[in-house]
Amino acid sequence: MNETIMPAVGIDINLFWQIINFVILIFVFKKYFHKPLNDFLETRREKIAGELTHAKKDRELAASLNEEAAMTRKTAKLEANKIITIAEKKAEERKELILKETNATREKMIATAEADIAKMKSQARKELQVEATKLAATLAEKMINEKMNSELGGNLLDQFIDEVGDTK
Repeated sequence: MNETIMPAVGIDINLFWQIINFVILIFVFKKYFHKPLNDFLETRREKIAGELTHAKKDRELAASLNEEAAMTRKTAKLEANKIITIAEKKAEERKELILKETNATREKMIATAEADIAKMKSQARKELQVEATKLAATLAEKMINEKMNSELGGNLLDQFIDEVGDTK
């Protein structure tokens, strides 16, 4: 058997060329791609930083607007309550005015009705007086016609008194 003895540390020619290729690759990368890549990364970093700053400002603006909206909502609620209170007060005043007008109208109608009743009462009395006068004239006429018969005259006088008493 033929045994080959391998050296403990050996440098193969392929390994040498691989190292040379790697060094050339690093050199080319550093020469041609390092600066554009760094510029791209720097631009990207600045853009992200700018967007973060912009987002922070937007967040602060949103918080400010939210606070402003809350204040506006609170102010609107207070104003709405004030309007409701004023409307209720006006409604109460309107109610009182309507009640006052209604009471005045009612009192006026009652006074008018009482005046009409008094007028009708007065007119009824006048009519009763006229009727009583007519009856008295009729009785007097009958009494004159029958003056010889005193008994008949007494009956007519009683009848007259009864009729006048019934009409009052």
